[in-house]
Order: sequence, then C-alpha cells, then structure tokens
Amino acid sequence: MQMISSIARFIQILFSIVVLGLSITLARQQKYGKVPSQTSYAAFTGALGIIASVVGIVSLLVDSLRGVITWVLDGVTGIALLAAGVAFSVALKGVDCNNTSTDGPTWDNPLISGGCYEDKDIKWCSDKHKVHSRCVTAEADAAFMFLAFLACIGVLVISFLFRRN
Repeated sequence: MQMISSIARFIQILFSIVVLGLSITLARQQKYGKVPSQTSYAAFTGALGIIASVVGIVSLLVDSLRGVITWVLDGVTGIALLAAGVAFSVALKGVDCNNTSTDGPTWDNPLISGGCYEDKDIKWCSDKHKVHSRCVTAEADAAFMFLAFLACIGVLVISFLFRRN
C-alpha cells in the first residue's frame, strides 16, 4: 500500500512541477501587457498541486494527516487543475501551432503571442519563432494540467481504497 501511494504521489508532484514550470515560462516570456489570467491561475494550480503532493507524502509518515485532510486537499487541487486545464483549452481555441502566420488565429492569441500592441493601425506581436514555441508550450501546459488532475483523482482513489479503519 505504501509503495503504491508513494508512486501515485510522485506522479502527482511531477505533473504539478511541470505545470508550474511551463506556466512560469509562459509568464516570463510575456513581452507586452499583463500576463493572461489563465497563465497566472495555471501557475497557482501547479504550486497548489506541489503543496498537496508534499502534504500527501508527509501523510504517509504521519497518521494524523491521513484521511479527510488529504482527501479534501487532493479534491480541491484536482478541481482547481481541471478548471485551469479547461480555461487554458478554451483560451487556446483549438489553435494550430504549425500555422503561425500573422493573419491566423494563433498569432494574436493572448496566451501564445506574448502580448501585442497597436501603433497607428499596425499590430505588433512576438516574432514567428517565439509564437510557435509559446504555442507548443501552452498546449503542453494544458495537457499536463489534465494529467495532474487525473493524478489527483488517482491519489484520491488509492487513498480511499487503502484507508485504515
């Protein structure tokens, strides 16, 4: 039981670290304007996932943390990660990372463009290579949010099935 829970927690913390890292990367690459709220929320959920994982790992050693405390924390974290993944997916609007032309929907998407500004009817966004890189990063971030959500659900199920009476 301890080994299965440890593996599940490791997967949970790994996916949460990836979500946090990709979200911070997107935020740091923001060139113009404010970081989109979806990116900030994704970074928050990645950090929350790490906290939930650490508390879950500690709960394997401290009996008083097992049960309801970890269930609630994992449940809230899972819901937050699911909401972040859905928000990111909706904001991406099914973009095609292979089509980063300046007249396509990918070019001025706030999550991908790194921000845009207009000067005398000319719209300036990041260069084409950065847009492609940010697009792939944003899609990976959304995918890892859903994977981290599934990891939270897996941890919840394992924790519930192996609970001590």
